[in-house]
Amino acid sequence: MSDKLLNKFFLFIIIILCITSDAYAYIDPGTGSFIIQSILAIGGAIVFYLGYPIRILKNIYNRIFKKKSDSKENQTK
Repeated sequence: MSDKLLNKFFLFIIIILCITSDAYAYIDPGTGSFIIQSILAIGGAIVFYLGYPIRILKNIYNRIFKKKSDSKENQTK
């Protein structure tokens, strides 16, 4: 029974995508600059948000491998 429903759903989506009409709409320059600003703001937020955890992981990684290299240097001396 769910297969029939799924087939009808996909048929409905295909029909909706095939029917086209004119929109008579435009994007003014203000909207375009707003979209660009939004994309840049999202990118900056991602860099800022992920920057701190990456620094923490780098510090942990450096501590682990620095201890191993220090212990190897101490053993050779």
